[in-house]
Amino acid sequence: MASDKGLQTKFDLQCKTAGAAEGKLPIPSIIKWLKETGVVSKDTGITDSEVEATCTKTAKDKKSMDFAEFKECLNAIAKEKKLEPKDLLNKLASE
Repeated sequence: MASDKGLQTKFDLQCKTAGAAEGKLPIPSIIKWLKETGVVSKDTGITDSEVEATCTKTAKDKKSMDFAEFKECLNAIAKEKKLEPKDLLNKLASE
């Protein structure tokens, strides 16, 4: 299983790439990242609109997420799609 540290590093890199402040990644950047890594795809059955809805529900400010909110969001998406959260986390951490 991907370590939280590895995923945290990828998350921080995405924040830097997006020009995000305070370790919070904007929801559109999260959707883009999930598409690039194949989390949002026909294979997983996860759509960008589902990700956006779950992110908006999970994010305290409704616009961006910190690392803890991001992990909570991924777990919620995995549960909704009856997927293993660790599979999604591994996909993100390894890309």
